[in-house]
Amino acid sequence: MALDEHGLSKIMGEAVGDVRPPTRALVDGATRQGRRMRGRRRIAVAAGVLAVVGAVTGTSLLGAHFPTYTDRVETLSAGPGAEPGEVRIPDFSNLPENPQPPAGTERITGRAAVQTLKELMPEGRTSGYESRQGPLSAYEVYGRLNSGGWPAGAEVQVNLQPGFGRDMFVQQDGADRASTLKGFYSCEHRAPEVGRMSACGVSNLSDGSVLMVYEARSGLLLSRHADLLRTDGTRILVGTSNGADVEGGPVVALKPPLSLAELRDIATSSRWQCFVDPQVNETAKSLTPHTDRSRHFPADGSVPAHGTVPVDDSRSTATEPSSSTRH
Repeated sequence: MALDEHGLSKIMGEAVGDVRPPTRALVDGATRQGRRMRGRRRIAVAAGVLAVVGAVTGTSLLGAHFPTYTDRVETLSAGPGAEPGEVRIPDFSNLPENPQPPAGTERITGRAAVQTLKELMPEGRTSGYESRQGPLSAYEVYGRLNSGGWPAGAEVQVNLQPGFGRDMFVQQDGADRASTLKGFYSCEHRAPEVGRMSACGVSNLSDGSVLMVYEARSGLLLSRHADLLRTDGTRILVGTSNGADVEGGPVVALKPPLSLAELRDIATSSRWQCFVDPQVNETAKSLTPHTDRSRHFPADGSVPAHGTVPVDDSRSTATEPSSSTRH
């Protein structure tokens, strides 16, 4: 007997009777299964992304969060012009104790030091200009800026310390200046401000100055430094890291904005002078916004109270002093 569609539906309806399929349960079950499948697909895609990141950066994200530590310090070359062999410390015994600016020159300001640092850096955006300078009897100049496209910026800093070779290390327990300085400019004895030494190289340059380049690691923070001690006793220390603060972080990038070679080129530039043409300081006044973190000493020689609040001299607003440890 041939059945049409209407007849078939009637027979199936009578056979099933009042039985009703669990529609809601079927829908909920299908939804849960779909979510599980979609989650597995997302995990697979994420794993693929991690693999690509690892291939591009040379590390995995897990590796970045759990760095591997070793006691080995990589040996670096100080770069072109470096002389192999034992490091010789220049003789600073005949340097004047308090040299005065030659005619037509004046002491470089902290602001001018930051301007010089900015001009010596590779092309790129910079911001966050700060400086500090000591009293005339110990005229150390420090400057810093932020480099790169990260919101917090990766810090680059410079210390210009005239008379370092003569003044910073005096005779102690029978040890002369040369041996003390030789220990300071040594990969075996030098301890970084933060973390551990991971790579280091030190040598004399052709003019007799001493150059030390090194890297230090502290967790995810990687800092790089070029430390030059010139024959005139002046120390130029240039440092950077992948953090908003060279020594303290937090980490804001995968690597520092400058290589060791670039730091070396900055430190060895002939533009680092303690006494400059007045126009150098005048031109630097256009560097804004700039914060002067100097402790200004009164003319009577008294020492101001600790924690003097520095001022942003380009916007006339007070700012809190940085807690970072500086060289």
